[in-house]
Amino acid sequence: MSENTLQETTNKTEVVNPQEQILGFEESRPEDTLLARVKVVNALSPERKDKTADEGDIILSLTGEHIGPDDRFIPIKQYYSNIEWNPDRSSENRILCRSFDGKIGVCSDGTTLSCASCKKNQFDNSKVGKEAQPTCTAYMNFLGFFSDNPAPLVLSFSRTNYNEGKKMLSIAKSLMKSLFSYTYKLESKLVSKNNNEWYIIVPKLSEATSEPLKAVAMDVYKAYEKMIVKADYEETVYGDNTKVSEELANEI
Repeated sequence: MSENTLQETTNKTEVVNPQEQILGFEESRPEDTLLARVKVVNALSPERKDKTADEGDIILSLTGEHIGPDDRFIPIKQYYSNIEWNPDRSSENRILCRSFDGKIGVCSDGTTLSCASCKKNQFDNSKVGKEAQPTCTAYMNFLGFFSDNPAPLVLSFSRTNYNEGKKMLSIAKSLMKSLFSYTYKLESKLVSKNNNEWYIIVPKLSEATSEPLKAVAMDVYKAYEKMIVKADYEETVYGDNTKVSEELANEI
């Protein structure tokens, strides 16, 4: 990436120069601004129904941009979030409660609660099978950008691919360097269980991040260091079934 190209793409990020005014967003509400999320297309994904992407494709949620095998993801900040999805998928109120930071949830009626005390994102050890399954989805998230365009976005892991997020975090911490010191290649993997099939995103450690991109990563990190990250989420449905099987529920 040339210096000019780096400067052009840097200007696309939300990193703000203190001496530069950004105009036109005075009336914008924070809750209406979401970052794109990296997602994998599955059987019931809107993109597959619209024939804009195939099953197994990795894309960006807001733009539909396809992520190719040569693209490299640079993580900047790891954080958690929770969403309690409405089991009635025909309801206009799709989210019953949401926590952007994994700590405080805001319910659809405006009330707030502590995720630590609620515990709906955890298994109920007093029950078995599907009854023990969390009713609130826990997400492990990585704020970052792709090497050819440092516009901030989010890579998230939940439910059946949560372990892939744990592996990525474990590898990153074992390197004993800042999170953005290395890039990751994202691949899709088909998994199956009890007649359910779906794709998940599998991150793989790639090469060291170049010095120019590390400088961009540091700027983005500083901009989001104390900011609550809000990403564009959608409920994941596996295969043609609307419910996860009991055996699978015991594993996630």
